[in-house]
Amino acid sequence: MPDERGRVAAGLRGVVLAVAVLATATGCMWQQQTLTRADIVGTWTEGDTGTVLFKDDGTVVVTDLAEFNNDGDKVSECSGTGEWGVYPDEKEAEQLWTTVCDGNPWEFGGSKEHPTMRRSVGDPDNGDAQTLSRK
Repeated sequence: MPDERGRVAAGLRGVVLAVAVLATATGCMWQQQTLTRADIVGTWTEGDTGTVLFKDDGTVVVTDLAEFNNDGDKVSECSGTGEWGVYPDEKEAEQLWTTVCDGNPWEFGGSKEHPTMRRSVGDPDNGDAQTLSRK
């Protein structure tokens, strides 16, 4: 009987580890991050979701940023130039807004060395998100 419990415990640890790895790999475990305005300046992109260039003068250039319908399906792309800003403040920004390509505000995650930003798309109950990484 003790050997069987040991095998069950080992199997359970393996399942827990697999679930943790899967959750991390699929983005289910989002780590909120705060960034300074200087951390944000630069180019952000990811796969075929488009490119966003944040300039230190407060302008933003968006190229082919994916837009989504309420089901979370990509339906079009947006490009343009506008302004960007952060809140609650420039030293510890939690979210970012732009005046071009309407959508939900972006929030920051990842690490200081490899930051990411995401915003929810489609029906909020579905948990779909658009994610960009700084290049």
